[in-house]
Amino acid sequence: MKGQSMTINGDTWTVVDVAPAFELAEMVAVILEEEGFAVQTRGANGMSDVLTHMGTQSVGEAFVLVPEKDADAALQLIADTVTDYEGEDIDALLEELALESEEDTH
Repeated sequence: MKGQSMTINGDTWTVVDVAPAFELAEMVAVILEEEGFAVQTRGANGMSDVLTHMGTQSVGEAFVLVPEKDADAALQLIADTVTDYEGEDIDALLEELALESEEDTH
């Protein structure tokens, strides 16, 4: 999926990251936004987007997209700055994010 383009509202966007959880996709999106990129995050299925807009965290893969013309630069920035978490590391990070999310809602 990474590197594939899709049309959203008439504009062409390219997937620059596939994250195992929406929260991780949002982290990548923030990095890109801070560098001036227009960014969208999308869940792997349409329901994920609906749940996210309702304030509920989705479960499963999420995609980070940028306008097609910015894809190469965004991919390079991700390669230079983003740590890929795997195995136990990803489980620990997701658990930490869930705890932070619970604290924010209380």
